[in-house]
Amino acid sequence: MLLVRAAQRDDADDLAAAHIEGWRVGYRGLFPDEYLDAPEFATARLERWRAWTWGEFAGSELLVADNGGGVVGFAHIGPERNAGIEGRGEVYGFYVHPRAWGTGAATALMDVAQTELAEQGFEAAVLWVLRDNPRARGFYAKAGWRPTGREMMWEGPQTAPAPPEPVAEVEYLVALGG
Repeated sequence: MLLVRAAQRDDADDLAAAHIEGWRVGYRGLFPDEYLDAPEFATARLERWRAWTWGEFAGSELLVADNGGGVVGFAHIGPERNAGIEGRGEVYGFYVHPRAWGTGAATALMDVAQTELAEQGFEAAVLWVLRDNPRARGFYAKAGWRPTGREMMWEGPQTAPAPPEPVAEVEYLVALGG
């Protein structure tokens, strides 16, 4: 049975596995294999999750999808980082382990993430997705998210080795609570 709940410190290794494998499978072809398969790629993410520093975003919340055998995905949510429009939340990160793709875990996790953002008083939320990631973009569209037309070049995570080249991201928006 799938449960979406708040993350706990002892989820760190499962969170890292979902994050690492989500990248390695989901971004294959978008980033060089040498980058995705490098030991430093996995080590940096595992160390970051074990350090439990995700709470550096003020007002953020980390939700996990637990299938009874462990955590298979996460949604990191909170106030929009690039605030300029009041009343908007953001999904900072959303990853599901590839072994849980197609099981409904991602849909359940996104439903709870959007409900939580609405309960925090946000009228809408944004997220950024790699432009050339049709699987993720299709999932977000199915969940009610729509592209805003905003695009930027993403230089990579601040918490791990950066990819060799920046990649294009597009912003998506969803109305909440209505």
